[in-house]
Amino acid sequence: MAISGATQLFSITWAAAIPPDRRLAWTQRWLMAIGAGVVISGVTWGWDWLVVVGALLVGSGLTALATILVGVRRRSLVRRFGLSSRFYLLAMMAGLMGVALGAALGIGSAGHRYLDFRAAHMHLNFVGLVGFTIVGTLPTILPTMAHHKMVSGREAIIGFWLSTIALFAMVGGVVVGSVAVGIGVGLAGVGLTVTLVGILLRLGVRRILMSGLPALLVSSGSLWLIGWMLTQSIALVGGEHIAWSRATGVGVGGVAHVLFGSLAYLIPVLAGRGSNLGANLERMGASPWVRISIANAAVIALVVGLPGLIVLILAATFGVDFVARVTLVFWQGRVLSLQSSVFSPQQDRAAPSTDD
Repeated sequence: MAISGATQLFSITWAAAIPPDRRLAWTQRWLMAIGAGVVISGVTWGWDWLVVVGALLVGSGLTALATILVGVRRRSLVRRFGLSSRFYLLAMMAGLMGVALGAALGIGSAGHRYLDFRAAHMHLNFVGLVGFTIVGTLPTILPTMAHHKMVSGREAIIGFWLSTIALFAMVGGVVVGSVAVGIGVGLAGVGLTVTLVGILLRLGVRRILMSGLPALLVSSGSLWLIGWMLTQSIALVGGEHIAWSRATGVGVGGVAHVLFGSLAYLIPVLAGRGSNLGANLERMGASPWVRISIANAAVIALVVGLPGLIVLILAATFGVDFVARVTLVFWQGRVLSLQSSVFSPQQDRAAPSTDD
């Protein structure tokens, strides 16, 4: 659902395109939401037909999202952001293949290839659907956070082709086994590394470090994700079929960093207007080094194997602070809106007559 909203928001904004029909966007959201619930219910109750129905709904939602993105690209007035939309469509392809394999696993049709199917399914969803979306967004969102004009450079093009090869390698894992999945994950990690390094070289590390909490979270999250991809690739090539480990927690933590970093920038922008925008960004970005330290400490605690309670306390501390700041942003916006409605002239007041 986050990917559905983010890809449409970024594509429409960056391409200066007309938004899709609201009915299509509404249908896409509900296909994804209902489909996910139906799949979970089908797996929980052991009803194979319900799993298939849910998978078809989720697949239809991803197809609808891809249709929306293609339409946005065709209506775009600014073509230089087209590479991001290609990443997004590549992510949709990975998601569709991941859903298909997930349905096969859910109804028990993978047979003796269950572990290979599971490895391909998990990494197509996490590395493909989630990871490719992140890589496609980085070349524009990081410069935006750093107040720097930049669009996708050559490093992002290299990242795109590495990601494309990675997609086919991960799909090939169904036949070849975990080795192919590992190669695909490794190539995706290299693609993300090349893209991120290119951005840092163009912007400068100092500019990123001075850009506030959103840029710090997105950058650190990308680094955690790269570390997880390379570690996971080595394990898969070595023949391991990993479902969960501390390393997996690193990948999830990296994605969480990117998600919260994006929200820390987008929520003030979407909720603010006029002079309130700067105040919103300041509220969300206050004490950046303290908050980024807490966020990274939670991932480090998970990696080194500290007690789960410590990891939970660190994560909860960051989460509660984040929610409090989001609440403050919306509350201040409501107060200003009420003030403007009270003190501004009434637009619908009748005009005085000539007799007066």
